[in-house]
Amino acid sequence: MTTEQALLESWARQCRIVSNLTTLLTPELLLAKPDNDGWTVAFHLAHVHSVRRYWHMKAAGLEAPVGASLYTVDGEDWIPSLDLDEVRTRLAESEALVRDWVADKLAAGAQTVGNYDHPVLYLQHMVWHEGWHVGLIVLALRLAGHEPSDEWESANVWDQWRLPD
Repeated sequence: MTTEQALLESWARQCRIVSNLTTLLTPELLLAKPDNDGWTVAFHLAHVHSVRRYWHMKAAGLEAPVGASLYTVDGEDWIPSLDLDEVRTRLAESEALVRDWVADKLAAGAQTVGNYDHPVLYLQHMVWHEGWHVGLIVLALRLAGHEPSDEWESANVWDQWRLPD
């Protein structure tokens, strides 16, 4: 695997972890929070999708984000979708948006993109950001009494990064 392929694979693995988490969710669990003042799981997922779209827009020099939002805006309130099928569809769309754009920029030998020193740094920002939200989503599930088992977490999170034993 080339370094470029490994980088794009790291994105695919991070997105697979987020997708795997959505398989644990029910409409009720979308309302779980990591603390009383925290965001709901639905808000975290909508935020992940929005960050992908927003920073892609900034890095690509676009006027508006690509694709549909997972929020409905009502005045100053941002209301996340509670439709799990829509959440999964939108996350898959923004996953492809980021992957394809970074692959194109790397193939073109791009350096500075938007406010990033390199397309790799943009992608690593996305990976780091999503890892942080994954931790908060798992905490919300734990506090709601639906913490993933160690076996599930190993297979669906940590083993995504390692070769099989």
